[in-house]
Amino acid sequence: MSAKLLDCRTVAEKIIRECREEADTLRREGIVPKLGIVRVGAKGPDLAYEKGALRTMEAAGVETEVFALPADITQEEYIAKIREINADTSVHGILAFRPLDHIDENEAISKVLSPEKDVDCCTPANVGKLVVNDPTGLYPCTANAIMEVIDYYADEIREAALAGHGDEMDYVPEDADDGADETDVCTGLDVCVINNSNVIGKPLSMMLTNRFATVTVVHHLSKKEEMVALARRADVVVAATPFKNTVTSEMIKPGAVVIDASIIREKMVDESGEPVINEMTGRQKIRTVGCCTADVAGVAGYITPVPGLGAVTSARLAGNLIKACRLQI
Repeated sequence: MSAKLLDCRTVAEKIIRECREEADTLRREGIVPKLGIVRVGAKGPDLAYEKGALRTMEAAGVETEVFALPADITQEEYIAKIREINADTSVHGILAFRPLDHIDENEAISKVLSPEKDVDCCTPANVGKLVVNDPTGLYPCTANAIMEVIDYYADEIREAALAGHGDEMDYVPEDADDGADETDVCTGLDVCVINNSNVIGKPLSMMLTNRFATVTVVHHLSKKEEMVALARRADVVVAATPFKNTVTSEMIKPGAVVIDASIIREKMVDESGEPVINEMTGRQKIRTVGCCTADVAGVAGYITPVPGLGAVTSARLAGNLIKACRLQI
């Protein structure tokens, strides 16, 4: 068996197209959707993320303004800037780059950032809305991106799940008014999430639970044998670990769906172990890899490419901005 690829680029393009249409509608109503990016200093990863965000927002028809703050800014000055942007009615969403080296993020962002402009779900208000499935909440972009992939490829995922259960999903929603929808791809789906972070594992598990999936969350402190057993029973495995080759073929049920949400950057070397140099920059080339071993693709039925999910995450940022804009007006 060789896994079929779930093309994340197609999912991202669909979201961007929808955002562009909504942004055009807003403009006809006299409203220009705008994202404010707050960056402290000029760290490489922040600059790379900023470049990608600017490109995505342009494609989605969203204006951007970068608030480039000095690396030695004090916490009081940072908080004052966030409050200033909160009060700026021309800015509908705020993306505050993290981590912050010398600033208490909880005090400077979580407690200060306006929940209505919190497009990256940093505030307790939006986390709470996620838990109770409040549709006015703004949810974490990566977790939301994974849900977008699941929904876009609902037919393929349902097919893989049915095959793994002998063509019969053994669940019957009771007659309780609990909102369960047996036609929803998530209903009855067995999902193992290998991550328990605030930006992926925790919010994703809640999103899936809100749609009546059966969710197991494991992490680096889970016992290895239990992690293998829990992942191997799942219809869908979402893996987001910071280390290469941590998810192996023995952890995957034959035919299951694997979503590799890891972004691991490694320096490239040739067969002799020598650095591969970029002729344009003179620096060693960097490539992005996931956390799954190569043989996972030989067991899984479907798998996401790496890089891949990042494009959907950026698109969801644009989606959150458009949603925030609508909520504010």
